Amino acid sequence: MGFAFFMGLVFALLQHFLYAFLHHRREEDEDKKFRWVLYGRALAYLSKVAFGGCVVLVFRQRIWSTFRSRALTVLSIDQIFGATEDPSLFANWETLSNAPVIVTLALVIWLIPMATIIFSPGALTFGTFLDQESIRLNVPTLDFSVESRKDWRNPVPFTNGSTKRSLMYYNTTDIQGTQPGWFDYYDQPSAELRRIALLLAYSNMNHPNIKQNARQDACGGSYNCTYEQSFVGPGYQCEKIASGANDTAKLEELGAPFNTSILVPQGRNVYYAEVSLGAYARPQAADFRRGPGGIPNGEPPKDLGVFKSEPVLWIGYSVNSTEWLPQDDPLAANWTHRYDQHIIRCVHMETKYTVKWNFVEPFFHSMTKREYLKPVVDTNFTRGADGMMDYNADPEPAENFISPRDDVELYKKTAAYHAIGDMFGDFLRGHVDLEPPKPGPHYAQVYSDITKTRLVQKNSEPKANLTEEIESFYSDMVLSLFSAPEMLAVSTAQATVDRSRLQSSFVYVPERLWQCYAPVVFVTLLILLFGAFTIWQDGTTFSVGFSRILVTTRNTTLDDISRGACLGNDPFPMELMHTKLKFGVLADGSDPEYMHNDGFNGGGGYQGVGHCAFGVASEVGPITKGIPYAGLKRRKNRTQTG
Repeated sequence: MGFAFFMGLVFALLQHFLYAFLHHRREEDEDKKFRWVLYGRALAYLSKVAFGGCVVLVFRQRIWSTFRSRALTVLSIDQIFGATEDPSLFANWETLSNAPVIVTLALVIWLIPMATIIFSPGALTFGTFLDQESIRLNVPTLDFSVESRKDWRNPVPFTNGSTKRSLMYYNTTDIQGTQPGWFDYYDQPSAELRRIALLLAYSNMNHPNIKQNARQDACGGSYNCTYEQSFVGPGYQCEKIASGANDTAKLEELGAPFNTSILVPQGRNVYYAEVSLGAYARPQAADFRRGPGGIPNGEPPKDLGVFKSEPVLWIGYSVNSTEWLPQDDPLAANWTHRYDQHIIRCVHMETKYTVKWNFVEPFFHSMTKREYLKPVVDTNFTRGADGMMDYNADPEPAENFISPRDDVELYKKTAAYHAIGDMFGDFLRGHVDLEPPKPGPHYAQVYSDITKTRLVQKNSEPKANLTEEIESFYSDMVLSLFSAPEMLAVSTAQATVDRSRLQSSFVYVPERLWQCYAPVVFVTLLILLFGAFTIWQDGTTFSVGFSRILVTTRNTTLDDISRGACLGNDPFPMELMHTKLKFGVLADGSDPEYMHNDGFNGGGGYQGVGHCAFGVASEVGPITKGIPYAGLKRRKNRTQTG
């Protein structure tokens, strides 16, 4: 009994360990999947056999105690012996009322398969689960310092056999790069950068462009994921300088090239931008050699290719407040609503980007924080003799100029920043005029590419939050470099990626398994202890094999009442089936086998130990624990001495 209980526990634990091994395990082969399920069911069956075997052994032990204490009909005795195969026992009132313990044990035997074989395999299913993890992965990032070390004469190989592409084109003083004092200098944005900028502008989306399989590259496979990364790149820091017709103080202080008078409703422009003041000149020299390369004739000028300043973006715009003008307002002659005028100033800055990417198939979201570090070129224009800002003179201080002859790496990084800013300025420059509603018709006249971008509304008028929109649009242009992994600035860096995916696999719920096994283990353990107590109480063990039935039915009374029914046929005589029998010591001691003395010949010895068998209640007595009832060994000894 103990061994059977122990093996039941072993098989239950093996089933648990098998299911834990299969938990979240992907298996595409249907045959293997089927075999794994069969292995689990086989262990459940073996567990049922073990636990059931333990209870059956206790059941067999207990029925003899019941037969000793209760007189039961042959029908009930028949049903008790066959209780593990025939459930009719549960419909017999005699067994229910006179042998409740036996009936309970039989019920447990019938219920164990339900818990072990039927329900426990349900703890392992095959379905979809959310696989989540945090992992360190190489994710795409931007590293503009790579541009600092790039020499266009030595192409950088790319994975597909092509070469990496730069953000800008260079001119040079020596194509071979061998002459003393030679240097390369900035020419213009590259064709690849133009393509990236145009695709972003024309997409009209409120997010950067990314490549088609960006999610798989960033997440390390077909996952959804989020991660945060930081890098340094160019950014525009915009500030609102003036709001309204009379807000001119800061405009004058900073030397703005225009004021709000050019903006509607006083002027014609609903949008006006000056983005080229102090811009890098093209061409850089007056005289070049014939052919490619931008090689100047004679000695290169001292300021050839020098970045003396970065253009400040001056942008004025008017926004329809949707508030009706009073009839007595002078502007009401031509305008129906009040327009609010604004002028903003944007400075090109080296910026630390902190970007949180969120890829959720088939979408993505990027949230960008910008920390402005320093101007790309930290110089300012000075005022002339007339007190106006002189944009034709060199800015100051001259020591902040960035020359291709000095710090080449700083120059090339600045050139990369300038190339992106130059492309951005192309979309902003120009103006948009607006015809007043009266006398009409009311329409916008477009002289700027800003209307090709998301910075304007559908009526070609600028958005009300243009300051934030410009900063965000430029950030997205920088992030759109990720859409072209062939660009030099696109690199990789390690980041902690929180990723997840819905995965089809085995799913194991341990609670379900142990909800099935816990009551079985608990009840079987109680029955095991009860069985051990029954063995101690009986003083011996019992079984229900044929040999046991043979020796316990050796009673002449049984021979008499069963005459004519020796075939064991069905239907069995009903008179015999309703005869009540009990197991005990036969009161009749006439059998010579049990007549002589056994034990001591004096007081306290056993005289004529009786024969134990089934019989009618009136002819059997109780079996006493400790008395050595007749057995084969005793019988053999008596035969030898008789």
